[in-house]
Amino acid sequence: MTSLARSPQVPQFLPRSLSLALASLAALAVLGLGGADAQISQRGGPIMIGSDELEVIESEGLQVWRGRAEAIQDDVRLRADELRVLQARTGSGFGDVSRIEAIGNVYFVSDDQVVRGDRAVYTLGDDTLVVSGDVILNQGENVLTGSRLTVRVSTGRSTMEGAQTPGAGRRVQGVFYPGGTNR
Repeated sequence: MTSLARSPQVPQFLPRSLSLALASLAALAVLGLGGADAQISQRGGPIMIGSDELEVIESEGLQVWRGRAEAIQDDVRLRADELRVLQARTGSGFGDVSRIEAIGNVYFVSDDQVVRGDRAVYTLGDDTLVVSGDVILNQGENVLTGSRLTVRVSTGRSTMEGAQTPGAGRRVQGVFYPGGTNR
């Protein structure tokens, strides 16, 4: 396990903020963080990730972004207390991002929707984002609630599964405003 705050490759005479920035770049280079194939947005593009702290576990191809963690791609933002970025194993090490896990106070925000949940997992292999826990989806004034939202990112197709409700079993519930704005 490598902690960037203790990275031996960073000279001690640099200011701490510059040292951490250089250590982050070195860690990304070591891991070969691709991400070009990872798509949390339908339009694709590069993914920018930031947080208060970054831990890199080279042996597992894992980056743990903690504290106000946020991944942004084009018009989409994924925020959480913690983001765990896993890379696919290749013959000589690790390659592109294969999975992003968001843990705690998860928000998935696009140009016309906001999804809140307790946990989210984006998997490159099947191009899906699964938000679970107490899931709330807002589109304009419209609100949809359930326990699990599955989104096929490239197509925008989604499925909401019901949450346990008193006396009614598992239900998806929504409030819709006819003629209202969806943005």
